[in-house]
Amino acid sequence: MRAVRISGFGSAGGVLDYADVPVPRPPGKGEVLVRLRATSVNPIDCRRRGGYGRALLRLRGIGGFPQILGSDISGEVVAVGPGVSELQTGDAVFGAKSPSIHGTYAQYCLVKAAEVVRKPASLSFAEAAALPYAFLSAWAGLTDAGFRAEAATGRRVFLQGGTGGTGVVTLQVCRALGAHVAVTAGPQGIDLCRRLGANEVFDYRTQDFSQHLDRYDFAICLADQAEEAKMISILRPGPGAGYATLVHPLMSLVDAKGLLRGGIQAVRIFLRERSSQKRHRRAYAWSLFRPDRAALELLAELAEKGTVQAVIDRTYPLSAMAEAHEYSESGRAKGKIVIEVE
Repeated sequence: MRAVRISGFGSAGGVLDYADVPVPRPPGKGEVLVRLRATSVNPIDCRRRGGYGRALLRLRGIGGFPQILGSDISGEVVAVGPGVSELQTGDAVFGAKSPSIHGTYAQYCLVKAAEVVRKPASLSFAEAAALPYAFLSAWAGLTDAGFRAEAATGRRVFLQGGTGGTGVVTLQVCRALGAHVAVTAGPQGIDLCRRLGANEVFDYRTQDFSQHLDRYDFAICLADQAEEAKMISILRPGPGAGYATLVHPLMSLVDAKGLLRGGIQAVRIFLRERSSQKRHRRAYAWSLFRPDRAALELLAELAEKGTVQAVIDRTYPLSAMAEAHEYSESGRAKGKIVIEVE
C-alpha cells in the first residue's frame, strides 16, 4: 500500500516520505481493517513530526522509526476481527484512533472497532475525516470541565480559538445541544464563527473577551495557555463550572527536562492550579484526546441531522502531505485540512 511515513524528526519537507509499505496484518480480536478514503492533518501531527511528546510516547511504546502519523479515519471496513459484531465488511465508517506508530496517513489502517462508528450517509468521506479527532479532543476537555450533553441547554461555554479545526466542530456541537457559546477568532474568521452559530465572537487581536464576559459555566483553551488567567476569570464560582486546556505543558516539560524533573514540575504546576480552583469549587483539567464511542455516536447523530457540518479549508492528496503540513504550520487554516487517500 502507499503511505506517508517519517524516519526521524524534522521539517515536513525533510522527513515526510511517500512510499510503498506493507499492508497491516489481519485484524485481531476487537479490531477492523479499514481502507481509508480520507484522513486529515491535525496540529498534533506536525508537532509529533518535530519530536513533540517523544518522551511520554516512548514510554507508551510509541517510539522508533519508521512511523506513520495521523489519527482521523474515514473509509470502508475490509476485514473484521473476532468478537466484532457491530460492524461488518463493507461498512463506511469514521472515527479517530489513539496515537500509535501505525497511523492513518496510509491506504489501509488497523483500528479498534470501538474507535469507529458508521459514517453518516449525509457526509462525504472527506467531510467525515474533518470531524472526529478534533471533536473528541475538545470533548475530553469539555467533559473534564464538567460539561454534560444531557444538561447542556442554557449553559454558557467559552471556546478560545473558534476557527481552528477543533473550534469549528465544537462550537457547532455545543450550539446543537442548546448551549450559549462565545468564541475568539481572528479578523478573517469572525463571520465564519457567526455563521456556525456562535452567540458572541471576539476578535482576539483587538478585543479582550474577559472585559465582556462573566459568570460562564465552562472555558476551554484550544489555542493559547498564556490567557489561562483571563479564561478562569470569566467563570462563575460553584460546582458544575470548570476550566480545561488542551494546550498544557506536560509533554513539553518532559521533553525538555526528562521524565523525572519535567514530570515533577508539571505535576506541581497542575496541583497548584487545581487547588486554586477547588477553593471556588470549580473543576480544573489538563486534557488530551481520548477515544469515546458515545461521543462519536453523538457526533454522527448531529451530523446526520445537518446540525453539525464539516468546515474544510483545503484538501490535498496523500502524496502532497509535506505541503499540507507546511500549510497547517502557517496558521492560516480556517477549519480542517483534509487528505484524500488515492
